[in-house]
Amino acid sequence: MKKKLLSFCLFFCLSVLASQLPCAAAEVYPLNRGWTFHHGFQPVGEVQTVDLPHTWNKGDAMYGTADYYRGLCRYARPLAVPARWAGKRIFLRVEAAQTVADVFVDRRFVMQHRGGYTAFVAELTDFLQPGQESELAIYVNNTASFDIAPICGDFTQPGGLYRGVELLVTDEVCIAPDFYASSGVFFTQSEVSERSARLRMEALLSHKNTTLDGCEVEFQLWDEGRQIHTATVRDFTPDGRACAETTVQRPHLWDGVRDPHLYEAVVILRRDGQEIDRRTEEIGFRYYHADPEQGFFLNGHPYRLNGVCRHQERAERAVALYPSDHDEDLDLMQEMGCTAVRLAHYPQAKYVHRQMDRRGLVAWAEIPFVNVYVAHPAYADNLRQQLKELIYQNYNHPCILAWGLFNEINSGWLDRPSAMAQELHELAHSLDPSRLTMGASNQQDDFNGFTDLIAFNRYFGWYDGEPDQMGEWLDREHAAHPERKIGISEYGAGGSPFQQADTLERPTAGGPWHPENWQTYYHIENWRQLKARPYLWCNFVWCMFDFSAAGRREGSDPGRNDKGLVTVDRRIKKDAFYFYKANWNTEDKFVYLAGRRADRRTRSVTTVQAFSNSGPAELFLNGEPLGEAVPDAVNVMEWKNVRLREGKNELLLKNKYGEDRCTWFLADRTDL
Repeated sequence: MKKKLLSFCLFFCLSVLASQLPCAAAEVYPLNRGWTFHHGFQPVGEVQTVDLPHTWNKGDAMYGTADYYRGLCRYARPLAVPARWAGKRIFLRVEAAQTVADVFVDRRFVMQHRGGYTAFVAELTDFLQPGQESELAIYVNNTASFDIAPICGDFTQPGGLYRGVELLVTDEVCIAPDFYASSGVFFTQSEVSERSARLRMEALLSHKNTTLDGCEVEFQLWDEGRQIHTATVRDFTPDGRACAETTVQRPHLWDGVRDPHLYEAVVILRRDGQEIDRRTEEIGFRYYHADPEQGFFLNGHPYRLNGVCRHQERAERAVALYPSDHDEDLDLMQEMGCTAVRLAHYPQAKYVHRQMDRRGLVAWAEIPFVNVYVAHPAYADNLRQQLKELIYQNYNHPCILAWGLFNEINSGWLDRPSAMAQELHELAHSLDPSRLTMGASNQQDDFNGFTDLIAFNRYFGWYDGEPDQMGEWLDREHAAHPERKIGISEYGAGGSPFQQADTLERPTAGGPWHPENWQTYYHIENWRQLKARPYLWCNFVWCMFDFSAAGRREGSDPGRNDKGLVTVDRRIKKDAFYFYKANWNTEDKFVYLAGRRADRRTRSVTTVQAFSNSGPAELFLNGEPLGEAVPDAVNVMEWKNVRLREGKNELLLKNKYGEDRCTWFLADRTDL
């Protein structure tokens, strides 16, 4: 009875929605409610009712379980098809399924998709009967495999339909939704300057049981509500493409966070004069390059890419994120002053790219070619497939300036990754000649010179060496390869806000003690080195948020990488967050007392450290002035030889822009 009621409700809702939309227009129906879910091919335990986005690893993968469940699970729901859809085409769009997804309708196999981070589309037209109900089932399996990227990685891979599902209903002719799950429309810019910009516009049409006779495609370009261009195409290439070109005079440039201006591009498909499909995309004109000596330039001006790396998860939902979660993450990054974000180490939600377009944040988007390479033909095919999906699905986003091809691919195996890296570089340029390629490396190898841009993952002061060695290493690399455009794609140190010390002692990276003050010191000293080297085209902190890494046993939380500047639940901004805010955010004037959580003090004589992006500040201890300090080259201020009294100590830091307070307690006194 419950199933029949659910089916009736679904049928009723689809019918009502359909009646409210123009009959000829393409229709979109979310399918995120009312899925039945169970582990295994057949239920061996509880059958649940779940809504999407959903992951079955919200518990075990997020709380330190190294053997979190990686296997097969089944999602299913009734799908009632209104009789009015007769003659229509029906597509299923899955935004992401980790890792392998097999789609069935009434137990008939439809398709399989291999790869956990990109969308895919299945046409269901021939499997559904208008006026009848069917069962849609998606079997999802996140078991590790040697023929799907990533083979492994220092992050968990929770399984599930974790980004949502929708149904697309179109005419017999439509703008292709199943071309690598892209929008089917592509805008390629070239010869961009303040004076003009060339724009090539393409729409790929799909037709079933009919021809393109009577079809036309209209391309429109809008700027702030004003239509500035239109072109109508009635002749199509043999593969069903409509193409047009235009030149935009004096384009308003997409200029990063300074001015992320967007145009609206509209593509309308008509047949016999009636609109049957349309797409709307936001695009932005920009030009850029990296110089081996002077770093990165956006629209002719120096534009250092100061950024963070980000994994797509948070404590309470794992990877099954909502738009508000993405917005909160981007808000925190922009509060800190980021101009770029590395979306590590795989394609992330379409919503993220859309918001980065609007906020002016440059995106490092990459495929999950991570850590390990094996010369497996199916693995190579999967890398090619995922690169095509990454590029085609995100082709029109102005925030993406280059395509990321690899991260720390290990040549220590017998199978060398060089040929694969070179092939991916060439493939990316053939698919999108308008953008650069880039890679992230942690070793000396020939593939460091294959991509247009290269960056390095270096952890001086954490895994090896001392923080001041970062600059020495970079200068040697720059001198050895003066032709390369180099940057830093990862640097960072663990730091738990729940582990505090009032003395600075280097911890063991893999050990259980990760005091926050070493993380702060690490970032201060590394940023001194990076800031002083203008030839770097980028620097990305590893990472913005703590995240789950099931195999780790270190710091205060097992199964956690605690190098984040913010905790995994987004509740605590660590001291290093405010250090970067003082250096990267020039508008939000503030002062900040570091070491605030180290409130149980054992040393009566200490150094007080603070950050300011607003000039000098004065420090008071228990109401007594300790004098004014001036920020140094990286906006750090210090008061040395400050003597605490036994018991409670109140610190106040202030200048004309603001103030900050904290309380320390001195007990078990040890004088130096």
